[in-house]
Amino acid sequence: MNERDWLTTSDALAQLDHLFPIRGLDSVEPQSRSSRLYLLGCARQAWDRLPAVCRAVVAVAERVYYGRTVDRGLRKAVYELAEELTHCRGEADRVNAIGRTLAGLGHADATAVWVEADMDPDQWTGFAYLTYFPFSRLTPHFRRVPAELHSADLVREVFGNPFALQPEFNAGWRTENVVQLASHAHATGDFSALAALADALEEAGCDRQDIFDHFRNGGAHIRGCWALELVLRE
Repeated sequence: MNERDWLTTSDALAQLDHLFPIRGLDSVEPQSRSSRLYLLGCARQAWDRLPAVCRAVVAVAERVYYGRTVDRGLRKAVYELAEELTHCRGEADRVNAIGRTLAGLGHADATAVWVEADMDPDQWTGFAYLTYFPFSRLTPHFRRVPAELHSADLVREVFGNPFALQPEFNAGWRTENVVQLASHAHATGDFSALAALADALEEAGCDRQDIFDHFRNGGAHIRGCWALELVLRE
């Protein structure tokens, strides 16, 4: 893949293969924050299609991973349930057992996640892996999530342009106003002030045109936006 391909492709899996090439069975690396946030973005994009129990688990994953510090206690409480989703094949009794446990932990409404019948196992498996993978400690096998649940636009939103060499982000650009605007956007998911954030960065002396362009003309944004993450990184 070259830069032109990266910027124009609609094949998210090809992009992910470029970012995370398989080099061998022993080459698996710890999953990055960006990878987790990309997967959560995909889950949100498919929200209306996800079974209710999957939505409940994704909502927990967002609480675990959206912050700059991972809530390890919350992760531990739900990790095994998220993994069990990938094994239950959409069987109603097993789905409902997971739902009851989530409800008992206070992470779901028991009636909302209850199902009356088994689900299509192939469709279920794709949803289940999308739900579970944000919890995985290792970089996941993205192709276990069907292509239609991925998004090339979200890959570009989260990972930026890996072919563009840019200077380091100067910590001196993180003025009080910059940090306040960036923190609000990430915490609330309200990205309407990103143009103002670009202005604040310019006023702070930032000369990263790629960041300005992304904040002002980058289209739809999600938590995990590469430029916003760069600003908030300590």
